[in-house]
Amino acid sequence: MLKRLLSLLLVLAVILPAGAWAEKIIFEDEGEAAAAPEATPFTLLQYGDSGEHVLAAQERLTDLGYYHGKCSGDYLEGTQSAVRRFQKYNGFRETGKLDEATWERLFSPAAIHRDGSTPYATPSPVPVLTPTPSPTPFVFTRTLKYGDQNDLVAALQTRLAELGFYQAKVSGGYYNVTRTAVRDFQAQNGLSVDGIAGEATQTALFSADAVPVDATPRPSPTPEPAKYLLTVDVANQITRAYTYDENGEYTVLVREMICSTGTDKYPTPLGTTIMPKKRARWGYFPQWDSHAQYLTRIDSANAFHSVLYSQPDERTLSVSSFEALGTKASHGCVRLLVSDAKWIYDNCEEGTIITVMEGEYDPEYTMTLKPTLNSSTLRENPLPEPTPTPVYARENFPTTYRTLSRGKTGEDVFMVQMRLTELGYYHGTVTGGYYGGTIAAVEAFQRDHGLSVDGAAGVQTQTVLFSEALDPTPAPTLSPTPSPTHSPVPTGTPHPTAYPASTNTYVPSNGSVG
Repeated sequence: MLKRLLSLLLVLAVILPAGAWAEKIIFEDEGEAAAAPEATPFTLLQYGDSGEHVLAAQERLTDLGYYHGKCSGDYLEGTQSAVRRFQKYNGFRETGKLDEATWERLFSPAAIHRDGSTPYATPSPVPVLTPTPSPTPFVFTRTLKYGDQNDLVAALQTRLAELGFYQAKVSGGYYNVTRTAVRDFQAQNGLSVDGIAGEATQTALFSADAVPVDATPRPSPTPEPAKYLLTVDVANQITRAYTYDENGEYTVLVREMICSTGTDKYPTPLGTTIMPKKRARWGYFPQWDSHAQYLTRIDSANAFHSVLYSQPDERTLSVSSFEALGTKASHGCVRLLVSDAKWIYDNCEEGTIITVMEGEYDPEYTMTLKPTLNSSTLRENPLPEPTPTPVYARENFPTTYRTLSRGKTGEDVFMVQMRLTELGYYHGTVTGGYYGGTIAAVEAFQRDHGLSVDGAAGVQTQTVLFSEALDPTPAPTLSPTPSPTHSPVPTGTPHPTAYPASTNTYVPSNGSVG
């Protein structure tokens, strides 16, 4: 190193005029003296030049991984940026000019490749011009977006400029002009327009098939429909997920989830929306000082999320918010069991259609979806498996009666619901669970038969209800009432023509529901 430095000093002493020494020496970070670019005998190539030597330099820079544009023989911004990057990796001042030292290193065996590998096999210092080789295949490294600043952005800008989408200086900074150019390229090439240079965008940009600004645009591919459609029934507090059938209609029921929608004071808005992208593993509601898991946006103000917590910790569950499931209890959001909120968070992507609607009131069916809470783990217990539906016939009517009221379950509740259905009082789903629909039907029956109207089916009410005097002639054997068909989704948005009916569920008298 010392001998090289002494030789350099002797050369400079000969070629530099007196007084020029102090002006022409700079000190690099390592402390070694090096000649400034102006000290070189001449500049071979620079911005604006063209010809075979420029073409040879572009080809060599391509081989070394610094240049990603077209080898045109024109020394423009793309070539200038590639030369700067080569100079940076090879220990030269980053002038963007091919001076004699840069030129000699570029075509020497000691040239450093863009990936950092050392000595790289090369042709002789004075190249023999050959036909332009195929460009180095593009390899995706990382997504580029607004605010990034690096060599990859510079290469992106260079390629966008070659295709006519970018007219500014190749700066290596991804800001408004670059983002607009990326959007224009994406629109011209049939890609999703978001201004972010992800793998699909970069692969298309650096391919030979990239459509330039002045060519016929490539048509956008037909978008894949969202896998699921969600409906929120505010009358029954049920959220349902459907997927599409062989005709592309969202008619296949995938999941039913008990929920709490907004109260009358803070209602969940009715209508159809498209799910935004924003979501969060935990969310905080500062106005109410509460937290929830697995937030997935419905619109700018409301979201699907779990029941509430006082802290972002599963041990701080608000039991009251769990118990309120099945009733209007939120401030406009749709609260769900943790397992259901997670299912939506994991499976329903941006673009999912969401319809908030009022179905036909059927609270008994809602309560078949509500599990009990494990008080030790503060997590929901699994729902019981449906049991075989009892045979509805007079010989199976109860002969002894217990008082039936809200929340009671069992085969005797099933028989009461079937009898009320037979007599025209009950129109909901026969579940074996005694809730709002059954209470209303019992009240109507009591009122018509001069009984005390309290909605509870006590001994007196059931004695009259099951008496042979009320049997139709002949007494039919009925099957459980099918669930009501839900209303169709409002027009104006891709949607199913109608929702399929839910599956009937009989709840056994083991107290596992309610």
